[in-house]
Amino acid sequence: MNTGSVESEKRSDLPPVEGAALLGDLVDELIPGDNHWPSAASVGVHGHVALRLAEQAGEAVLGRIVDALVAAGGPFADRAPEDRVAIIERFEATEPELFEQLRVAATFAYYESPFVVAAIRRKGRPYALRPHLTGYPRRPFNVETDTPQHDRGAYVATEAVRRVDTSDLRLDETRTARWGLQR
Repeated sequence: MNTGSVESEKRSDLPPVEGAALLGDLVDELIPGDNHWPSAASVGVHGHVALRLAEQAGEAVLGRIVDALVAAGGPFADRAPEDRVAIIERFEATEPELFEQLRVAATFAYYESPFVVAAIRRKGRPYALRPHLTGYPRRPFNVETDTPQHDRGAYVATEAVRRVDTSDLRLDETRTARWGLQR
């Protein structure tokens, strides 16, 4: 992705307000809302996408997105649903890497929204906004109900686990260390 300066990049003539609305309309087309789920723009995904892409590729990327969307037929306002889809398809066809980065950033930003987390929880699913801090509740392992019932593998109680002697493998020799790269 091009990381040139903002001044050296082609920029659309759209004012920032319209560029932001264009990005908001794009993320709403990618992740539309309904009666149970908020739309992407309603939870601010377009702002997070702009920040992430600017951090990854420089501020000029925002101008590239606006230019690509305008060249593809945007803005979206007052367009029929099939015309909106066609604009996005042309954008994706002309800027596939940029589109993929934008799509991934939008997806992550959407599922990081506290409002989307609340919608997921309302569906009866445990979902933590920051699972790395709290984890998810888990019931203790029950040997009778959680032991696999198929004939693959076997359960070994922790106290029955024994160390394996690997001294004959000579793992410290160069030949063995390079083996994975030379086969």
